[in-house]
Amino acid sequence: MTARLLLITILMVTTLVAPIDSQIVKTKVYSPSTETPSSYSSTSSQTPSASRSRNSEMRKAIVAATGDSETDDSPHPLLSFVLEFNDQVEMSRAQEQSSRGENNAHASLASKFPEYVYLPRYNLTETKSNSAIAFSGGGSRAFLCAAGYTAGLRNAGLLSKARYMAGISGGNWFVNSYVYRGSKQNEDVGAFLGEVASPEDCTMDKLGEMDKLCIRSFARKPCILDIAAAYIEGIPPYIAWVRGIYETYLQGAGVKKGAPVAWDAVDAADFVERNPSAGYAIEDFTTVADPVNDPFPLIGFSLIGPTEQAPFAPFKRTLTMVESTPVATGVSNSQIISYKSRDRDKGTVEKTVGGFIETAAFGSELIKDNGDGTADVDITSSGPWTAELNAAASSMAPEAFFSLTTSGIADYLGFHANYFAPGAGGDADTFNDDFLLADGGDLENVNLISFLLRGVEKIVLFMDFELPLSPYEKYNPWTRLPTPEDVEDLPSYFGIPQIPQDVEDWFDYFGQDFSKNKVFRTIHYPHVVRELQKAQATGNGAVATVKLTTVDNDWWGVKGGQEVQVTFVYLSKATEFEDALPDEVKEVVATGTNDPTDLIQDGPFKYFPHYSTGAAEITYKQANLLANMCAWVVEKNIEVFRKALE
Repeated sequence: MTARLLLITILMVTTLVAPIDSQIVKTKVYSPSTETPSSYSSTSSQTPSASRSRNSEMRKAIVAATGDSETDDSPHPLLSFVLEFNDQVEMSRAQEQSSRGENNAHASLASKFPEYVYLPRYNLTETKSNSAIAFSGGGSRAFLCAAGYTAGLRNAGLLSKARYMAGISGGNWFVNSYVYRGSKQNEDVGAFLGEVASPEDCTMDKLGEMDKLCIRSFARKPCILDIAAAYIEGIPPYIAWVRGIYETYLQGAGVKKGAPVAWDAVDAADFVERNPSAGYAIEDFTTVADPVNDPFPLIGFSLIGPTEQAPFAPFKRTLTMVESTPVATGVSNSQIISYKSRDRDKGTVEKTVGGFIETAAFGSELIKDNGDGTADVDITSSGPWTAELNAAASSMAPEAFFSLTTSGIADYLGFHANYFAPGAGGDADTFNDDFLLADGGDLENVNLISFLLRGVEKIVLFMDFELPLSPYEKYNPWTRLPTPEDVEDLPSYFGIPQIPQDVEDWFDYFGQDFSKNKVFRTIHYPHVVRELQKAQATGNGAVATVKLTTVDNDWWGVKGGQEVQVTFVYLSKATEFEDALPDEVKEVVATGTNDPTDLIQDGPFKYFPHYSTGAAEITYKQANLLANMCAWVVEKNIEVFRKALE
């Protein structure tokens, strides 16, 4: 990530953009609540004694489920300390923030997503199983994993069962490319995803074959090359980023460039009818390729804050997750957020964040909120919101770092969009703000919380991270806290912090804020990790299904007591897959051990399957081997996925 950021920082420059005729359109807006937002005060209403009692009961339940308390899988006394310490620290932090007036926000009672409450066409997906799949960030590695998993699910007839498909960063590149694919790609979706080859058939010659229309081929050219080309032409920085992402990952999929987004032709026609003078026709829109069989797509990116408040102080920012669907884009719960600048002269400003705007008009300038579920907005300078803007915003990892440097760098290199909160009140001058957008992975690297807010009952999380999951022999989750080298990102959902182990890792942590992500009880964390470790040890992929119950999370608006079935799929060496490979491939992939952290260190498949995806090229052979392995993992665990999605 550091190398990629350096290249982007060096290459980006700005130029003037030619003016265009004024475009005023009437857009649909959705306010999540009419009540007045109030101050955020606490993440828990339980007293310390109540928390201890709850943890004691949960510990007994876990011991009963895992066997005698003297076994290796039993809670260590250290875990008891961690659980109590974790709950008390959370309460102390909330009380301290409340007394200082920091991080003020209120998750309104009407915090369900608009597909259930406000949007008129949500029922298009309600006939499907209340299930969802999500692909994590991870650059082109995550992109290829998503292609392989999707091919496996589609071949098994399970993809059409899922109600939702979500992606962040590299995972979002795939989701945008897949659901908005062009008509040519839609004629043969199997060929577009790529033929799935068994490990026995993965010869060097076979791996080297690639149809240029296959989505796997898109990862061959690093997007930094397209960004560099845009730089040479003098394209503005964030436009260069958008162009690079589009030309690398979306163009080959037949995704229309510069086209406003809609669910289908009916939604597009509605927009056109409302805005006859805007000059749009139905065929100008990007719509979901197969609304009947494709899951409803959801993309996540971060709202950092008003550009004028940059630079922000590390670890003191208040990022908000923006949800973008083909129907609407915005934030589900109404919040008053304090944005504190590192520049003392700028101080702190409060802004209302919340509500949804019709996706085609997101980023536009508010002229007037009509008070009838519509608003008049100006898209003259912004243009319509497009699939490539979604893909670029959700993967703009460098932005989180830019916003911490200087106001000049943040403004010059930043990914900008106008933002206003529907229903917030006030006049247009007060509620039009230039905001900085960033990678969705700065808040959560896989869309779990988004689905909890939607009331999804069965969730499949594909976690395609760069570092492997440490095996039980190296990391016993019952006895110590995890480091990022043990397991990435997952602990935050259980309220467990992770501290970087070396200086380089601190770069990422200046950009990320997972501190507010606790949605499950801490006591359940070791059990989840052990289930993944056990599955990983079989050599058929780290796939584990666990039933969990949510805890209240006032920041996100998650209500406690929601029972959910989560299937975790953690990218890992699959030794059974490697053992079945032809000798010519096996000798340059397999290390001869069952240790998932023992990766091949050189050769044509270096670090397989955890390819490093900074500015490096991924060859056709690498792409095919990774995608085939992911499809194979689905096949080997097909009954698990069937129960997760049907």
